Amino acid sequence: MIPAAPCLADAAVALCAAGGETWEVLAVRQGSLLTRRSHVFLNHDVYGEPDGPLLMTYSFWVLRNAGRVVLVDAGMSENGARSRGREYERSTTAALAGLGMTPDDVSEVIVSHAHYDHIGGLSELSGRPVTMAAAEYAFWGTDRSRRPLLRSVVDEVDLEHLDAVRAAGRLTLVEGVHEAAPGIVLLPAPGHTPGELAVLVRTTTGVVILACDAVHLDEELDRDMPFRHQTDLLEMYETLEMMRALRNHPAVTAIVSGHDGAVASRHPPRAGSEHVTVIAER
Repeated sequence: MIPAAPCLADAAVALCAAGGETWEVLAVRQGSLLTRRSHVFLNHDVYGEPDGPLLMTYSFWVLRNAGRVVLVDAGMSENGARSRGREYERSTTAALAGLGMTPDDVSEVIVSHAHYDHIGGLSELSGRPVTMAAAEYAFWGTDRSRRPLLRSVVDEVDLEHLDAVRAAGRLTLVEGVHEAAPGIVLLPAPGHTPGELAVLVRTTTGVVILACDAVHLDEELDRDMPFRHQTDLLEMYETLEMMRALRNHPAVTAIVSGHDGAVASRHPPRAGSEHVTVIAER
C-alpha cells in the first residue's frame, strides 16, 4: 500500500475540494454480465453463505463542464467483451454519440487501470492524451504480469495501443496524489492492480469519488469482501479501509463503485439516454 494512505486520501480530498472548477459526472454503460456471487467474490465459500445471482454492469465515466470533457476510462472493445461472455450493448464511440459527442470532443482520458474493460475503447479515441499511474504502466511490461490469472483480464492489443500512445508522446505517467485538472484529483488505490487509481471529482454538491475497480461492488466495500481479481490481497484490504474512511469524510457526497448495477438505481437516468446515469449535475 502507498505509505500513509489516510494522509494521502485526506490530502486528495482537500486538493479536490479546493479546485477552481466543478464538473458534471455521468456513468455511461456499455454492457453487463449476469453471473453468480461465487464467481465474483474471492473465495466465496469462506463466508458460509448460499450462492446466488449477481448483476455486474460495465461503464466508463464522463466528466464535463463548459470548458472541456474528460473521460475516466475508455470502456471495452467488442472483442474484449464478447470473448469473455459479457453482454455488449454499444461501443465507446456510440456511447459518446448518445451524449451528442464525438471522440474529438474529449480533452483527455484518465485510465484507472489497464484491464480490458477499461482500456479496450482507447483505440476509438485516436489522438487523445492519456493519463495513468506509472506503476500500472510499468507492471504490465514485466514478466510478473504474465501469469495466466493476471493476464486473463488484459488484451495484448490494448497494451500495444498504450505503448503506441506513449511512443506518440501522449501518455502522462503519474505518481502519488495528482491533480489532473482543477477539481479532478487522482488517488492511488492499489490492490486490484498495482497502479489502480480512484478519481475524486469536485461537483456542485461536494466531492464525488469514482472508485473504479478499487471497489467493484457496494457489498465489497460494505462487508470487506474482496473481488476475485487482485494482485495484492493485503493492499486491496487496505484500499477498502481507506475507501470506507473517505465515505465518512464530510466533503464527500458519494463513492461510486465500478460495476454495481445498483448505481443506476441510486442516481437518475439522463433524459433521452437510457444508458447514462447522472451521478452529479453540472
